[in-house]
Amino acid sequence: MTSFDHNGSRLAFRFTGGDGPVLVFLPGYMSDMSGSKATALFDWAVARGRACLLLDYSGCGASGGDFLQGSIGRWTGDALAVLAHVAPGARVVLVGSSMGGWIALRAGVMLGARLAGLVLVAAAPDFPDWGLEIAPDEAAALAVKGHFSRPSGYGGDYLYSRVFLDDAAACRMLGGAIAITAPVRLLHGQRDDAVPWRLSLDIAERLASDDVQAVLIKNGDHRLSRETDIARLLALVDEL
Repeated sequence: MTSFDHNGSRLAFRFTGGDGPVLVFLPGYMSDMSGSKATALFDWAVARGRACLLLDYSGCGASGGDFLQGSIGRWTGDALAVLAHVAPGARVVLVGSSMGGWIALRAGVMLGARLAGLVLVAAAPDFPDWGLEIAPDEAAALAVKGHFSRPSGYGGDYLYSRVFLDDAAACRMLGGAIAITAPVRLLHGQRDDAVPWRLSLDIAERLASDDVQAVLIKNGDHRLSRETDIARLLALVDEL
């Protein structure tokens, strides 16, 4: 693992050089590059001599910075900055999990012709709009402290800041067409209790690309971290 300075934070990342487009894993909310899907992708890439990048957004995992100052816009910038640092001008396949899918969609639009493909796992673009109803006590905490917390369902609490919520409104992806023409694969469990699986179908419909496939796993949960789930993910990446 190594790191470099960007936008006032020390960003941690792992990179292995190799053939083909750079595979870039984008973690979910309050997640990091040590997760099972990220490490499986990195190990898979190393074994096949393919370029791969894992990273932690500012304020997350091994990276420096204040999580409460993080946002979709800032974390998208972090990902693109690390990519430019290790592989300037390279073609890219983005692999985004949950909130990382939102960042992948935004980064994919920004990469333009450099985007070789996109793999989205239970992608959650615009999730404050449809999945984050704020209770009165949480609104009060936002007003006083600038953030509130709630149980994550995976151990520990999620923190939501005013910085994140204000920026999210400016980063919406589902208000119209999504200008990505590269091949896209969407993977979603139909027992996902965090992100509705039909959202992947909505994303597919909005993408400009004609090469879009959605794979639904009937007994799959939100994380899709079982051995069989990860095997499906790697097969989709290999396809691209």
